[in-house]
Amino acid sequence: MKLLQIAAFMIAALLVMAAPTWADSRQDAHRIGAFAGAMKYCVEIDDGREGRYKMARLRAFKEVDDMSSKRKVDAIIARDIAYDRGRYLGRKLDRNHCRQLVKASEWRRFFN
Repeated sequence: MKLLQIAAFMIAALLVMAAPTWADSRQDAHRIGAFAGAMKYCVEIDDGREGRYKMARLRAFKEVDDMSSKRKVDAIIARDIAYDRGRYLGRKLDRNHCRQLVKASEWRRFFN
């Protein structure tokens, strides 16, 4: 009986320790997907930088391809929502916001 209690405690501790990592990875998938959707939307409203937005979107989805299937689904849903609504994480996308996203240090890895 004592061994069973110890095993249950160990399993519960492992689950609690893994929960923040899972939430972080899911949030990362959502952010990358929303970024890809924003870039797709930005192609339509800012003709001058169309190639740059397309390149960023494709590189973002190369990163999504390496994710697990559940995280991929989260990223794709976030992409579609961002594109359909014309919003990136709650903020309305306009030409200036699109250009700010391209310059943001968080997304530099997609432009190198």
